[in-house]
Amino acid sequence: MYKNIEEITGKKACSSTGCLKAKNGDIIIDKERILERWAEYIEELFNDNRKEYDVMKRNFAGPPILKDEVRAAIRKMKSGKAIGPDKISVELIEALEDYGIEKKNLLNEIYDTGQIPTDLTKSIFIALSKKPGATECELHRTISPMSHVTKILLRIVMQRVRNKIKPQIAEEQCGFIEGKGTSNAIYNLRVLIERALEVQKDVYLCFIDYTKAFDRVRHDEIIMQLEQLNMDGKDFRIIKNIYWEQTAAMRVGNETSSFQRIKRGVRQGDSYTRL
Repeated sequence: MYKNIEEITGKKACSSTGCLKAKNGDIIIDKERILERWAEYIEELFNDNRKEYDVMKRNFAGPPILKDEVRAAIRKMKSGKAIGPDKISVELIEALEDYGIEKKNLLNEIYDTGQIPTDLTKSIFIALSKKPGATECELHRTISPMSHVTKILLRIVMQRVRNKIKPQIAEEQCGFIEGKGTSNAIYNLRVLIERALEVQKDVYLCFIDYTKAFDRVRHDEIIMQLEQLNMDGKDFRIIKNIYWEQTAAMRVGNETSSFQRIKRGVRQGDSYTRL
């Protein structure tokens, strides 16, 4: 149905030209050089002078992960999603039933030690052009399929942390809060505007559009805020290690660029960006 609507309205999916611009403006056609350019772009976009934190000074408290927590996290996962570098899908874990749930021992080992397997910290970026014929890296948006096992672990950690930070959340917060979404904020704004029209008062709105807003979030600031919360040491360590150890590469066709360190930014939609 959507495909037919797009054909009728004349809308076409944006596609890349198969070439890319170098930093000096030259057009790159060679696949190997295109991969090198994407690796260079990722390194520059996510580079930052972040600090190293000695989390060993914290008290590593935290209850073990239970089967019910794993089941609840799996139920919240959406099916049909792209898999990460580990090639393990949530459908596979569901098909294993109790045997798959028993793999909570792996999650508990990660949770207790804070050591995350390399495959669980890797991401593969896929570039989607924002407009037809885009040749600049900046004119592409990236999606990054990540490990489903990592998503399950982070959903468990997210739920545990949320239970402790609820008193810190203001009533005005609408995003990422259960039972409160953007529709609530839109409704409040509409009521405010209608009341202002009734009494003939002006209303001034300011919309701020940050360039690469999610990609420029500083990890140091995130850690600083988390340290002020009453979190279990194990939860804090998992979140910190996820940020500090993650790497990413760009996939073009069937080939992948070299992996680069991600030193800033969060991915829109990830569980740990909703804390």
